[in-house]
Amino acid sequence: MSGSTARTVLDTAFGDGAQLTTLLDSRTASDPWLHYVALVAPGWDNRSGPLTLASIAPFTLVAAGDVQRCELDAARIRLTVCAGSADGLIGTLELQADTVWWQHAPDADTAEATIKALARVCVHGASIQTTAAWAALPGWQAAGFVPGDGALHFAYAPPWRLRRTRQLQREVMRAPARCAVIGAGISGAALADAMARRGWAVTVFDTQPQPAQGGSGVPAALVAPLPSADDNPATRLTRHGLRWMRQTLYGLSAHGLLRQGLDWEASGVTRVLETGERHWQPDGLWLRPAALVQAWLAHPQIAFCGEHPVARLTRHGVLWHIEGKDGKLLAQAELVLLANGLDCQSLLSTVETEPRAASAVAMLHAAFGTVSIGKADGVAHRPGAPVNGAGSLIPALPGVTGAEAQQWLVGADFSAQPLPIAQAHAANMQRLQTLAPDMRAEPLAHWQGQRCVSHDRMPLVGPLLAVPDATLWLCAGMGARGMAWAGICAELLASRISGEPWPLARDLARHVDSLRRRAFIRDKA
Repeated sequence: MSGSTARTVLDTAFGDGAQLTTLLDSRTASDPWLHYVALVAPGWDNRSGPLTLASIAPFTLVAAGDVQRCELDAARIRLTVCAGSADGLIGTLELQADTVWWQHAPDADTAEATIKALARVCVHGASIQTTAAWAALPGWQAAGFVPGDGALHFAYAPPWRLRRTRQLQREVMRAPARCAVIGAGISGAALADAMARRGWAVTVFDTQPQPAQGGSGVPAALVAPLPSADDNPATRLTRHGLRWMRQTLYGLSAHGLLRQGLDWEASGVTRVLETGERHWQPDGLWLRPAALVQAWLAHPQIAFCGEHPVARLTRHGVLWHIEGKDGKLLAQAELVLLANGLDCQSLLSTVETEPRAASAVAMLHAAFGTVSIGKADGVAHRPGAPVNGAGSLIPALPGVTGAEAQQWLVGADFSAQPLPIAQAHAANMQRLQTLAPDMRAEPLAHWQGQRCVSHDRMPLVGPLLAVPDATLWLCAGMGARGMAWAGICAELLASRISGEPWPLARDLARHVDSLRRRAFIRDKA
């Protein structure tokens, strides 16, 4: 359900999850969704939490600022675990808490500023339960808190009028309704799944008869960490996206929608640096994008409409009319999400969008890539696991059913124009010599496709219209990292629409915002 029907709890001393366990024991399937935000120390892993987390894919929050979203469907709880100190994190999180367990150790030097930061993440009337050490500190009344029921309780009830609405998106999307997703690639399918899990009736439109026929049609792809010396936004987004993808793949496999070993595999990946040094990345994996797209679209709340190109969007009151090339009305929806790559440019040509978003959309451009494919059987010196670096190699991809012969895949270039196939094969064979110097193979087939790239190589995720009219959203510009970024970006977009806590820290989400400031745009318009 949407954020408007849910409550949000902030727990600053999560530890082994004792507070969450108590909640889980008392909840039923008919209870509304609960958003539970837990703060933990860096290095925390889900095996340290409540027993219910042992059933999901293993994860560890290594660095301060790392965030992981988990769904406990049976209890209707979305758990967002954030690594770092409560005092350091409170200013970086995007949430509006109804209940706060403020029970970590205080730092007297920063307490007053921290209490002010806490006020900014509370709804009016929020209940705060704290410790004697915190309750004795000054600053609560000045930040808008009043004594609650008991010496260790406060309520957020400032006597002044708040200057900005705390949860404006809740008013826009008060209840799930109809959602149209344009584009059935990896981004569109991820969006459709994220909205369907929140109760929306989703219709996905695509120009092709089957989903995953564009850039998402590559036979297989790697998802691996992207290390950097400065832990830049792309590195952080990839780290978050990889954890989310692992959890997604394990979950879909547990429900019989994916087959581990055929549709994906937690294989680990060897990364080759420019120096030639090799690093093992145990969290890396390979997957078949088309299989993942089909699994996401299998949700009962999702309808796929292939061979239905959308030519025009028009606004009629609170409804969007989705029209085909002949002007025929294909559907009506309260919410429209664009995940159709470069095609969004022509579709938005008749829609007046926010200037920043319009500028970023205008600078979307294509990058082409080719994957060379050959038979793996009989090829000597194939690596035992995929290799990544200046290109990528999957040395032994099983057949779709498991009965076919294995294949190797190597690629891919990132060119402004599609390369002639012979030239592309030659470039990929050069990459192969870097990734696996002893492997000798000849390509027998290829895949060539187009990616949509943004002005600064970071995706565009967010509204195209300003609040309170934010009913048209965009998720595009993933470039070559769609398999790592699409899932977490879809979860971010759905969380923003629904008024939920965000699955990324605010500063990282700012780097993918469709309305981000020009300061984050490297190239001039």
